[in-house]
Amino acid sequence: MNFIMLVLRLLHIVAAIIWGGSAILMSLFIGRGIEATAEAGQRFAQYLTNTLRIHIFITISAVTAILAGSMLYWIDSNGFSSSWMRSSAGIGFGIGAGFGLIAFVSGAIFGNGNARLGRIGAQIQEKPTTDQLAQIQAIQKRIKRVSPIHVTSMFLAMIFMASARYLMF
Repeated sequence: MNFIMLVLRLLHIVAAIIWGGSAILMSLFIGRGIEATAEAGQRFAQYLTNTLRIHIFITISAVTAILAGSMLYWIDSNGFSSSWMRSSAGIGFGIGAGFGLIAFVSGAIFGNGNARLGRIGAQIQEKPTTDQLAQIQAIQKRIKRVSPIHVTSMFLAMIFMASARYLMF
């Protein structure tokens, strides 16, 4: 059992670091850099999404973190049934998991939007058509709306997961 817990913890922590770090880096720095550098940034974004498929890498990390974390919580709570769930640590990890799920959903919207931008960008020959420009603007608006939710929930999930054992409820 200790070996399984160790493997699950390592999977959860490493995947969450990759997921959270990538998401925060994309949202706070790379996305702004892409926006500020116009055509060069668009080519870079297309390379990230269409060639490197960064959204798939981040999604795999997110799913791994969530599945490993869920299994850890299930084991610690004896199948979601023990009094541990009502302990400070159980509540802290539960709150962190809730913020993690919010980050996952908002990240899916964020990543899907970036992937759609990459596909539209790959179709543009010289200048975008009126329809393509309207699609790009709608997607960018949606990404800007969900980005603060994504980053905030990611930070809160990290804070609660890192400190759950030390919280007092």
